[in-house]
Amino acid sequence: MEFSNEDIEIGRKLFTGKCEFIKSCLSLETLPRENLSEVAFFGRSNVGKSSLINSLTNKKKLAKFSKTPGRTRQLNFFKIHNNSHGLLFVDLPGYGFARVSKLEQREWKKTILNYISSRQNLRTIFLLLDARRELTQEDDKMINFFESIGLSWTCVLTKVDKVKKSEILTKTTKTKNILKDRVTLYPHIFITSSEKKIGLSDLRAYIASFAKT
Repeated sequence: MEFSNEDIEIGRKLFTGKCEFIKSCLSLETLPRENLSEVAFFGRSNVGKSSLINSLTNKKKLAKFSKTPGRTRQLNFFKIHNNSHGLLFVDLPGYGFARVSKLEQREWKKTILNYISSRQNLRTIFLLLDARRELTQEDDKMINFFESIGLSWTCVLTKVDKVKKSEILTKTTKTKNILKDRVTLYPHIFITSSEKKIGLSDLRAYIASFAKT
């Protein structure tokens, strides 16, 4: 799939607008009441959610990240807007690893799944997958959940700069084949690198399509 020059320009303009942290939430009762569309970033711990948000917005410290898996423990909301468009980003806690109690992990999962299934202005979930890794059981469980509630989701391969160029197409094709029967999956897989700024223009263009005018 290719985005037009006009799409790319709309995305560029949105992401040169104002970007700001709104709030962190531990419960559904404290979620922002902004009348804007939302897109959420999700995936295994340390898959690169915060790094991707920072690269998309050209703000190195907008979303905090750590080399220690499981450090994001809240739903973190960010607002990006210009004179024409506005949108909320949501940085969700990662799954698969965290140095916290099982009770706390269960509470995270409950809050996240309730948010995903009940948030009316959530337009899509970006499921981030590390290009160096295979899909895990946790990934598959999340995908099955998206499908079960009919939620649109988008696959984003991260850290492609860590993969040999000759292997990127093979990895992408393999991922497409694995996901080919998923009904609510957006039919384009984004290939990205936060460090090398790969694939960001197309991803910005796609995200901008959800922004409220």
